[in-house]
Amino acid sequence: MSFMINPFWFEDPVVLGKGYVYGGTTGTRIQDCDEFDASGNSWASKTDMPSPARTFLSASTIGSKGYIYGGNASTATLQDCDEFDASGNSWANKTDMPTPARYFPASSTIGAKGYVYGGEKGSSYYQDCDEFDASGNSWANKTDMPTPARAGLSASTIGTKGYIYNGYYFSSVVYRLRDCDEFDASGNSWASKTDTPIPLRGYNSASTIGTKGYIYSGTFSTGSLQDCDEFDASGNSWVSKTDMPSPARHSPSASTIGTKGYVYGGYGTATLQDCDEFDASGNSWASKANMPSPARYQTAASTI
Repeated sequence: MSFMINPFWFEDPVVLGKGYVYGGTTGTRIQDCDEFDASGNSWASKTDMPSPARTFLSASTIGSKGYIYGGNASTATLQDCDEFDASGNSWANKTDMPTPARYFPASSTIGAKGYVYGGEKGSSYYQDCDEFDASGNSWANKTDMPTPARAGLSASTIGTKGYIYNGYYFSSVVYRLRDCDEFDASGNSWASKTDTPIPLRGYNSASTIGTKGYIYSGTFSTGSLQDCDEFDASGNSWVSKTDMPSPARHSPSASTIGTKGYVYGGYGTATLQDCDEFDASGNSWASKANMPSPARYQTAASTI
């Protein structure tokens, strides 16, 4: 007797991908692009980003390529959009973002398009939401984010919607935020959601693991944070999770590889090379291999 194996009895294996950390500052802006292989717990230096070296940038992945947006160079605020082809270890300049040039925006990918949210230039803060169509190498202005205009925010995509978390703006004093806002790209509309847990914060990072969003670290009125908080978009609710490993920090970047979140670099009492892994299913953290030198913060990250 012979048996036929139905191929549909088996699921495709999970494709983990690799994490990429772009740019940032050591005190001096850098062009570094470094690749993290979570399966091997190892790092490899890749081709530097295009000039200029920059910090306060953001990133997302569209299809099989990474994209970096905006940032601050030593002599200018940037509108740059640059594409990283990980398979070829090469970069290409793409169409600039719409005016205004800006730094410290957030970004995420919804479907097949990238979205850049907020940011600042000097003493000006922005509510802009801009959509990048990588297939056509073109940008479109979308509905502005809810007030207030802000920078130093973070973002992730849950399902078919984008979410922005926290941030800050300056008006005689620094105002940090607990705002969580939802962007429906299909309807080009925004909705305010339940605030993030106390404290008010900015300069944090975010990623989505499975069907939930996670925010990591940041600054509040008296210092830096180790907080890790989980957003359930379906229930519009937040839960505080196990704190990140020491030290408390601000301005790291983050991405999700497979079923785990990874937080890269940042600034605590010193500039960090740390790479830390969050297992959402076990609500636990593990320290992983440090990023290559130099230690850095104000980076961007994505998983390709």
